[in-house]
Amino acid sequence: MYKQKIGISVENDYYSIPTTDVVRLLKKIGFEAISPSWKSKEVVEEVVNVARECGLEIQSLHAPLGFAGQLWTDDKSLYQPALDAHFASIDACFELNIPILVVHVWAGFGYCVDGLVFNFTNYDKIVNYAKEKGVKIAFENTEGEEFLDALLEHYKDDDIVGFCWDSGHEMCYNHSRDLLGDYGDRLLVTHINDNLGIRDYNGNLTWLDDMHLLPYDGVADWDLNVERLKKSKPLEVLNFELNIKSRPDRHENDIYAQMPIEQYFTLAYQRACKIAYKYSKR
Repeated sequence: MYKQKIGISVENDYYSIPTTDVVRLLKKIGFEAISPSWKSKEVVEEVVNVARECGLEIQSLHAPLGFAGQLWTDDKSLYQPALDAHFASIDACFELNIPILVVHVWAGFGYCVDGLVFNFTNYDKIVNYAKEKGVKIAFENTEGEEFLDALLEHYKDDDIVGFCWDSGHEMCYNHSRDLLGDYGDRLLVTHINDNLGIRDYNGNLTWLDDMHLLPYDGVADWDLNVERLKKSKPLEVLNFELNIKSRPDRHENDIYAQMPIEQYFTLAYQRACKIAYKYSKR
């Protein structure tokens, strides 16, 4: 898009359509960058090579999901697999010239941080290894925002550590706390998406609320979000992280799955352009 590059996070499962074909389609539609998700070094390399052949930039790589909670423990049987997975992701970034690794900070609900002494040992290993390889780490807001606060405070003087803002996570997992107001000066990557906030009237959190709808299909205030982005660290690429599939027993995303995939990604690009146009007027 004129004066503002638009990127999109790329999953590893698009029904029967190879991810490499999806990447080629994204370029034809108008996206300028992608951010693949980790599956294996071989899968990431194949996606990256096709993207670069098409002329797409690679903005970031998403580290493996599901390990974040294990990095806070001193139980080696739990933390070592998590460390190995993150080290492999950093190696892939280094070898494939991907500048940023996006890392989740926690996984799960019902936790308690009262009186908790945060153990940064394993994250120190990850950050130090990334520093050796020249890779930046962007910690993403997920459930457990207290862990995000702890990490960004712990690494406040480390210029390779920054923030990945997930707009949808902020609305549900973080109760619409203004995380860009807190950490926008350290912004490295965006995961822009929409949802319906927290469904439960009493505010009980669940991963089913994290729907990753197209912008303007949920309740987000995009004028406000863009104004907050304008006050944050400027980004060459605005990245969107969107889901075609609905969460279990929910149907908000079903309409996307019923579209031809070309139509879905074209609609995603149109919505992204609306936001990018507002953002470019800074």
